[in-house]
Amino acid sequence: MKKTIVANIKLDDKKLKNIDRVYIGNDFCQERINVNEIKKLLQYYDNKVNITLLLPFFTDTSFDKLEKILLFIKEKTDIKNFEIVFNDWGTFYYLRKKYPAFKLVMGRLLTKQKKDPRVNIILNNLQEKFRILKSKGNKKKIVFTKKVPNSLSDIFSRNSIETREVFDFLIKNNVNRIEIDNIKQGIKTEKNKKIKVSLYYPYSLLTLTRYCGALYNKTKRVCNKICNNKPVNLKDGFYIKANALYYKNEVLPKENSLKLNNIDRIIYYDFL
Repeated sequence: MKKTIVANIKLDDKKLKNIDRVYIGNDFCQERINVNEIKKLLQYYDNKVNITLLLPFFTDTSFDKLEKILLFIKEKTDIKNFEIVFNDWGTFYYLRKKYPAFKLVMGRLLTKQKKDPRVNIILNNLQEKFRILKSKGNKKKIVFTKKVPNSLSDIFSRNSIETREVFDFLIKNNVNRIEIDNIKQGIKTEKNKKIKVSLYYPYSLLTLTRYCGALYNKTKRVCNKICNNKPVNLKDGFYIKANALYYKNEVLPKENSLKLNNIDRIIYYDFL
């Protein structure tokens, strides 16, 4: 199993000893893409360790940042084992048209999963067995909960990259890897020998927003870098970090499950 870490800092050679690949950049916010910092990290890690660049979904206001980074990579970096994670189809199209030599990875914003960990309660039929509801005239009515069929567990364990047509499209466009989260109810993926799978651990992304301040009850028209604040612990395993909501799941799938689902890379992402 390849060991990979998200690290937007310079790790010394001792810490890099057992690491196969380093992820730099940001996959959730274009405002957190700092061109100069990424250039410095690319120069530092080049020839030391394999590098993957994380990209968020971009709007037209930030494409100049992307172009500066890509030109620098093309001129200064050994792209043989270099990867770029895309998280929107506009960025994918731009990369394929202008930089066809780059290896691309489909990010976890595009490989849709059913991520709310509370769904596990329903799938295991641990929810309330009945409820007493009041109707008009203050009459009481008992509503019993139906048992969830086993087939639903399979559906809730999968991602959106499950069809031969999608696999063929990705392979045709030099996308040989997708990324997913370590969801609570377990993982099942449609296996394709040509497409490997990366798994984020221990924090799984639940959702994110462009209205970052709303997460902290502080809203402004311009970015006020509120994401630099410390992560917020919402209890029960939920956390807010920057513009995203996460759930901590420290239980990795068993080794045979990883192999069955073509998962050959664990991406360690610990922001606490």
